[in-house]
Amino acid sequence: MLQMRKVILMALVLIMVAPTASAEIYPKTAKVIEVNYDEDLVTIETCTGITYTFEGCEDWVEGDGVSLIMEDNGTESILDDCILMAEYTGWTLEH
Repeated sequence: MLQMRKVILMALVLIMVAPTASAEIYPKTAKVIEVNYDEDLVTIETCTGITYTFEGCEDWVEGDGVSLIMEDNGTESILDDCILMAEYTGWTLEH
């Protein structure tokens, strides 16, 4: 039941945030490196050292693994890519 809700939620997110004709959607993984409860921001880092930030601290802690659905904004640079969805994937001891 929970898995079905996640699939439906992901489908709704992809429909609501329909990319432009030239934009691409792709998966990415990252690790939480900072949680700022005062500003309600979570900062994550990919294995290549690129950092992204999203809102909604909720239960996130440093070291959490994150599975992402990203959009490239129709550009070649990954620095302006947008996080469409972030999902908890586990916790690591090293952070």
